[in-house]
Amino acid sequence: MPTEKRPPEGTATGRARNKMGSILREWYGDSGDSELMKYLPSTQPVGDVLQRVMQKKLPHGIADFRTISDRWEEIAGGVAAKHTTPLSFSNRTLFIEVEHPAYLASVRTKTVQAAILARIAELIGEGKCTALTFTPAGRRRSV
Repeated sequence: MPTEKRPPEGTATGRARNKMGSILREWYGDSGDSELMKYLPSTQPVGDVLQRVMQKKLPHGIADFRTISDRWEEIAGGVAAKHTTPLSFSNRTLFIEVEHPAYLASVRTKTVQAAILARIAELIGEGKCTALTFTPAGRRRSV
């Protein structure tokens, strides 16, 4: 029989478990612990809970832009990520600053753009980002 992970005794879940456990032990005897686990919520990673809260509370697109920015090296690839920076995300368009004209020419190719858009779609969902706009370094526009 696999052992169950129990919350620490000092936490709210641990205190609830102790209180409910004593009541259930009166009703069910020593099998009260297994009965108790049916009524307690399962544990969830804090990061997953925060991600869901951010998606609900932040204005549309900010959470998606944060995800793109945080995982930019994975999206653009190691070399391209060193020479490009996501600037903003608006109207399903990601604005990207490119540090040098040589890199600007290489990232504007249809192949590279399609690969970047595909990786973004995997992360934030299909149809949320449909275009990329590349801006040379030093020419930032407010979007």
